[in-house]
Amino acid sequence: MTEGPDVGAIVACVDRVGRVLVVKQVSGPFAGAWLLPGGAVERGERVDDGARRELAEETGYRVDELRPTALYEVRSVAPGAFDLLLLMYRGGEVVGTLRAEAGSTVRWVHPGEIDLHPSMAVQLADLGLIERDGAALSRDLAHIGVEMRRVF
Repeated sequence: MTEGPDVGAIVACVDRVGRVLVVKQVSGPFAGAWLLPGGAVERGERVDDGARRELAEETGYRVDELRPTALYEVRSVAPGAFDLLLLMYRGGEVVGTLRAEAGSTVRWVHPGEIDLHPSMAVQLADLGLIERDGAALSRDLAHIGVEMRRVF
């Protein structure tokens, strides 16, 4: 049996005034970038449970409702650096206290307030939170050495 791509999950939480919950990545291929909270799903863990766990670890928040909104294949152009199936959920109302994990930062932002990482720009466009040209998004991803394809 061959080893397939890793599995990850992210959660898009949007408040009533259109702000998005973002975290500054502390590790991984996009370290230093603002992204939607989430990360790797552990072996034997349900994807939605992994999404909830990662959200709580990175932000201190919990959500009861998670709606699957997109599935992406994300891989490095340079073979072998990373290969990921990434499920994006739309989170319901958050509960808890905002708290970043060690070494990170978490905040609510309007999409225009931060420099959007190309992968998050794709995700926010798919959520209808920003308008971006698909060809421009593909060019931005290629510029950083990433291929990203929406499966659903």
